[in-house]
Amino acid sequence: MGVLQVNNIKKRFFRKRSLLKKQEVWALKGVSFDVRKEIFGFIGPNGAGKTTTIKIILNFIRPDSGKVSILGKSNREISVKKHIGFLPERPYIYNSITGKEYLDFCADVYGIPYYERKKVFLTLLELVDLIGVEEQPISSYSKGMVQRLLFAATLINDPELLILDEPMSGLDPVGRNIIASAMKDLKRRGKAVFYSSHIIQDVERLSDRVAIIVDGEIKLLDTITNIVQKFLKGYVLTVRKVGSNNIEVFKTTPGDFWPFLEKLRSEGYEIISIEPERLSLEEILVSYIQKKRRAD
Repeated sequence: MGVLQVNNIKKRFFRKRSLLKKQEVWALKGVSFDVRKEIFGFIGPNGAGKTTTIKIILNFIRPDSGKVSILGKSNREISVKKHIGFLPERPYIYNSITGKEYLDFCADVYGIPYYERKKVFLTLLELVDLIGVEEQPISSYSKGMVQRLLFAATLINDPELLILDEPMSGLDPVGRNIIASAMKDLKRRGKAVFYSSHIIQDVERLSDRVAIIVDGEIKLLDTITNIVQKFLKGYVLTVRKVGSNNIEVFKTTPGDFWPFLEKLRSEGYEIISIEPERLSLEEILVSYIQKKRRAD
């Protein structure tokens, strides 16, 4: 059983067309997936339903049908809240307080005893490389430092499920690497990390599994390895003629691979290497978006 299970959730909204008329819009059309003790990437274009899905998981809004369970319990039960850490895409934070005061506020929410806080705060600040600035007002922090502080705060209750909406937003390469390393460490500790991002390269390098959502529907759900294998463009062959030092490179599609290989051998070519040429995750996402646009 997954840490998070989303079963056939549907959600509609009504868009005002005129003073008297409203248009029914389905934001989610039967979305299902589960998140295990892994890093799970959730990607799609703007308006695809990512944020609506996250809001339903957190019980901020209710679906029209379907259900969500966390650690085997309904997401509507108060008891599951203490097992969740959440980082919204656009959080609000008081700039006049210090980083430590913000962590204290979060610790108060979860009832963490004062005698435990020093050790907890030190661990979290080390994790996001903010040691030495915790007593400074947040107004003096860079955007990346604020994002790292907010990420640290989501871990203050040692959650079993971490839900991150655009966690790399505003981070430079060093900051992205810090958050990426923290996410990997959470997975090693048996936590479930569910996150959405527009930085597809990060999703591809970090995720164990990924779901692509377009127009309120899951179009693809699989491991990164299987997805890359499934979307094979062809092969790159590096060859040379027997007795020659000249290196030549050819490309072929999967369907033409074997006939082309036999042709090269019959013409006296020696095969030096064969490399698969695959679509990137970003190219796969774009292909689904383009299909949707053509259908519209």
